[in-house]
Amino acid sequence: MRIVAILAVSDERFYLANCLSHLIANGLDFAIVDNGASDECAQIIHSGRFSPFLAGYSQVPFTGAFSWEEILLAQERLLRTIDADWHLLLAPDEIMHSYVSGETLADAITRIDREGYDVVNFDEFVFLPVDGDYMPEHDGFQPLRRYYYYCPRSPNQMRAWRKALNLSNITGAGHLLSGSEFRLASETFALRHYIFRNQAHALYKYAKRAFSAGEVERGWHFDRVDQPTARFVFPPADELHCLTDASDREFVRDHPRKAHYWED
Repeated sequence: MRIVAILAVSDERFYLANCLSHLIANGLDFAIVDNGASDECAQIIHSGRFSPFLAGYSQVPFTGAFSWEEILLAQERLLRTIDADWHLLLAPDEIMHSYVSGETLADAITRIDREGYDVVNFDEFVFLPVDGDYMPEHDGFQPLRRYYYYCPRSPNQMRAWRKALNLSNITGAGHLLSGSEFRLASETFALRHYIFRNQAHALYKYAKRAFSAGEVERGWHFDRVDQPTARFVFPPADELHCLTDASDREFVRDHPRKAHYWED
């Protein structure tokens, strides 16, 4: 069974190799929508290390404002051209896996497929680098262990789906799927979101980012727009959950946060 992940990249060189390495190690191919990346992303993607697993590549010029809908539409167009059984949507700063120790992502999705399900929802765990910086070109899981469980609604992250159903995530802003009827797996998977590489990155990542005015009017990006920079200062480490080991797959899912820490 072929599973192809789709990613959008825009100056993601610090994250990209880690993300692609994880996908390949987990039995997935990948496709890329390049949203005007001006760093070394293209060289990484087309390098001998990753190019054998590249299933598709397209470009969407960056026009000065982040347009998520335009990117989602480009991803949908690209995926239609790729022969696959399942698709997976993720960002370069995300790592996904099941809760079963040692199980690859491909094996987990294949198992879900055999059980007759069409869509997998992911639990989002936001890791904050309060004990050290995010590490580019790092084998295995990041050594970061402090996190919080972010779940403003349930389901919240329908990121893997059976291609044959022709589902769309445009209306759901990349989070929820719509279209034909589908069977949502009762089992969820984990999504590790390394949203910031360090404290300095947290303070400038959204400070000057412009978002599509139309998308903001629709309520998209609400948690990123017009936030005072000071709110992005990390909370104390003891306010976060902590994995015993970075490779652990047992997370605290009681009392999920309905908002990100900087919205409090």
